[in-house]
Amino acid sequence: MPVGVLTRITKGVEKVSCTQFGLGEANERKGFALAVDLGGTNLRVCSVELYRDTTYSAKHLKVAIPREIMVASHSAMLFSFIAAQVKTLLSTHHADKIAQASNQEPLTLGFTFSFPILQTGLNSGTLLRWTKGFNIPDAIGKDICHLLQIELTLLGLPVKVAALINDAVGTMMLRAYTLPPGSARTMIGTIFGTGTNGVYLEKISNITKRLEGDYDKTSGEMFVSTDWGSLNDTEVLPNTSFDVELDKFSVNPGFQIFEERVSGMFLGELLRLALVVLQASAPSECFSGWGAEGDPHYVSSLHKRWSIDSSILSIPESDSTLNLQVLRNVMSVSFDRHVTDITLKEARATKIIAHAIGKRAARLAGVATAAVILKSGGIPKKNPGNRGVDIAVDGSLIELYPGFEQYMREVFREIDGIGDAGEKEIQLAMTKHGSSIGAAITSLLCS
Repeated sequence: MPVGVLTRITKGVEKVSCTQFGLGEANERKGFALAVDLGGTNLRVCSVELYRDTTYSAKHLKVAIPREIMVASHSAMLFSFIAAQVKTLLSTHHADKIAQASNQEPLTLGFTFSFPILQTGLNSGTLLRWTKGFNIPDAIGKDICHLLQIELTLLGLPVKVAALINDAVGTMMLRAYTLPPGSARTMIGTIFGTGTNGVYLEKISNITKRLEGDYDKTSGEMFVSTDWGSLNDTEVLPNTSFDVELDKFSVNPGFQIFEERVSGMFLGELLRLALVVLQASAPSECFSGWGAEGDPHYVSSLHKRWSIDSSILSIPESDSTLNLQVLRNVMSVSFDRHVTDITLKEARATKIIAHAIGKRAARLAGVATAAVILKSGGIPKKNPGNRGVDIAVDGSLIELYPGFEQYMREVFREIDGIGDAGEKEIQLAMTKHGSSIGAAITSLLCS
């Protein structure tokens, strides 16, 4: 199974991140840098001070991106919004550095941009298409680093966009920086949150795709971003009627099919769609009086598309209360119903369906990760110097969904080339804030 998935993933790789630095250099850097992380419905901006001893300090700013900016008519609306947040962070915490940089070298900024792009340099890349609910047509085909640089300059900020990466690369970079000497080398970075992606280190000699832009051939390696979220082959992916319905009403129908089954952007909607069908099949037994599709007087979020947050899936996994009271309380908020309107039968049905959706997502995540493990050399043979496979992971699903990692590990044990023994050699290292702090580290390596 992983070989089939990997074959189809690599056919659709849309981003090869060219790099002129190695992971080994990450924990040798010292200095101050900025980062912008755009990869979902929240924008994160941070400043980082590296101390060259695996430690760092950081200041963070997180803001929700208004819907009207996510689907703006002009890209300047988004990038001016981003630049304004950078200015807010600097003005609040680093007014001295603004003055200093204005008279000397500009501050470096790493830009984590987790959408399909064609990377043409360390700090340049052309947007191929939007995902995750964004839709700003006039940005497609343009260099997104240039768009951000324009807005930073217009605000008079002494800031240079020095590096362009995605969230999975950033996670790898932070993991590499914080590892003590002698640790296993981090070979893979994965994201399982609002979106999903995986990157790994590949020998340049093994890359057959024509590489765009300038890059240093002497390192012998590159980060390769699988963009496995854009795997769209339903011959190898599970495809239920709920998946079809979700895709039909997504921003990009027919695209990001793997992501629609794995990432937090979509799992809540899958649950809602399944519950709608359950209600229709037994209206007198489940969700009676909750309204119906198309009813202008419905009184529940059950019939509002994209209204259910995926975080609800983690509740039934850990709810051991009598009569599933915790789940029923959360359902009352999520579905705009009084808690007494939610029966035990409805809560049990929700628990069963949510479990199936969450477990499927985790197992698919395991398949994709296993495929990249095998592609990047597999499990090292046992020897005195073997330190296993180190994988940097980040994202709300793998962090907060109970059992997500365990379901992934079930898959590892089932796959030829890994098995029970190999699974024990795999370390999934939670690397929080990697997408932002890792970008700052990268910008220092590129400057």
